[in-house]
Amino acid sequence: MKYAVLGMLIERRGYGYDLANRLQRRLGPGFRAAFGTVYVALDQLAKEQLVAEAKRVQVGRQVKVYYEATPAGVERFAAWMRESLSREPLRGELYLKLAVAQGAHLALLRNELERMERDCLREIAAQATLEQLDGGAAEIRWDTAVRWLADAAVIERLHGDLRWIRMAVRTIASIDDDGNVPRAALLQAAALASAA
Repeated sequence: MKYAVLGMLIERRGYGYDLANRLQRRLGPGFRAAFGTVYVALDQLAKEQLVAEAKRVQVGRQVKVYYEATPAGVERFAAWMRESLSREPLRGELYLKLAVAQGAHLALLRNELERMERDCLREIAAQATLEQLDGGAAEIRWDTAVRWLADAAVIERLHGDLRWIRMAVRTIASIDDDGNVPRAALLQAAALASAA
């Protein structure tokens, strides 16, 4: 969360409540940007001198403290965007990076997503040894059934991750020079992923 807040400040300065709202609009309802988490992130970023106070504005009894990214903050953000991603959990850090990525960072994310796609395919191939239930004994021991369910859950999650990763890669690939994605490209990415 900390570096997503930093990315929002690189785009333009802001204060805690404003940043939480901007980030929540980017992430949508599937990912909650808690206000308290944003304030904690701001404190950490300030202590690390990645952001600095830009101005204070008195609004009634409240004081809005506006922050902006420091040059060290811009460098650290760029380093964070270059860091490798993990699919566990897929939505965590990846969603945050997608929310604040622009320009060259999108190409980095696309490369990471393509790597994740290859990893998914390798893991799916490795799970191909899943015990088949057709044929064989009429009854299966409970411990065997539990193992089968666990393996099936892994395979289903991998296929779901793979579909979403392919949607994300296609969406990033369709961004135009102005930073827009054609609606038709989104619909096509969704259709291809659901057909997979």
